[in-house]
Amino acid sequence: IEPTAAHPPGYTIYLSLWSLLGADTVTWHRFAGALLSATVVIPVGLLLRRYWGDRTALIGMAIAALHPPLWMNDALILSESMYVPLAAWSLWFAHRAWDEPSVRRIVELTVVLSIGSLTRSEPFLMFFLLLAPMMLFHPRLAWPDRIKRTALAAGLAMLLLAPWVGRNLATFDEPTFLAVGPGYVLELGNCDDTYSGDFLGYWSATCDDGSAWPEGDESVIGAAKLERAQDYIGDHVGEVPKVVAARVGRLLGLYRPLQGVDLDVFFERRVRAHVEVGLVTHYALMAAAIPGAVLWRRRSTLLPLAAVAGTSILTAAITFGIARYRIGADVVFVILGAVAVGHVLDRYGPPASRRPADPLPA
Repeated sequence: IEPTAAHPPGYTIYLSLWSLLGADTVTWHRFAGALLSATVVIPVGLLLRRYWGDRTALIGMAIAALHPPLWMNDALILSESMYVPLAAWSLWFAHRAWDEPSVRRIVELTVVLSIGSLTRSEPFLMFFLLLAPMMLFHPRLAWPDRIKRTALAAGLAMLLLAPWVGRNLATFDEPTFLAVGPGYVLELGNCDDTYSGDFLGYWSATCDDGSAWPEGDESVIGAAKLERAQDYIGDHVGEVPKVVAARVGRLLGLYRPLQGVDLDVFFERRVRAHVEVGLVTHYALMAAAIPGAVLWRRRSTLLPLAAVAGTSILTAAITFGIARYRIGADVVFVILGAVAVGHVLDRYGPPASRRPADPLPA
């Protein structure tokens, strides 16, 4: 009825396909999200099998299927259901591009990140945190090849994103690219209530006092809210480090975790038992990810894993800390946690093949 760019269109288009088939109810759309997020086991298994063998791959797939943070969002009908497998596929294609930095591999990774950018903002950040650094500093590429591949990825990404971005630029009064959301989100995370007190590092509805609602479409309103948030940040620069630390702490469950459980149940409409079990398994996987990262570094680069987890942390640092924003890092913790568990079983369990399933280039 009215044009919107509140979110990129990827997940909406996916759900519309179900609606076209007659599955146009809340229950069916929840099922559609659950079916999509469940496919995360495929890229997780492929990636772990490539470097660590069948047993570690099966461990990682089982953890990915059972870990509550990877499926709790499906009932909310939000784009996290699509981002869960996209984050894992990004890791799979990024590692293939690292092992074989050919034009084909770069194109594959660029396509995946572009599809992700049409779903959520985090994959767009990975063009700068993952793809560009990986190509510009790849040890087996000469500088001319590094620049050519980076330029190719940039050009292809712009081509793939052009239809949506062009539609937004032509539709809205204020310049709008992937979404109009930043202003709306930043306003809710930057006010007195979120810079101190019970909601430090979180968001608060009181941050929106109604002053940033000018006449115009949603891009005009979003621009006004963004300006208001920037003004508040500028007036409280000295408090920003404390607030950012609280946001990241909330994201990782290290700051007021029990309050975070209550907020997840109330605002995010999650089931309390799921949240509580998810918090425990999150702590276990995050701890296991530390030795897992050390082991991973012996066989491949940590750059893709760090980039995917880093986008989650950066998103929370800029906006506010809620567990739902941790979804990319959750996928990374699952993978690295599986590596740690598999390593223990390799040393103390029954024998299993440690050879990667796919031959890696020399």
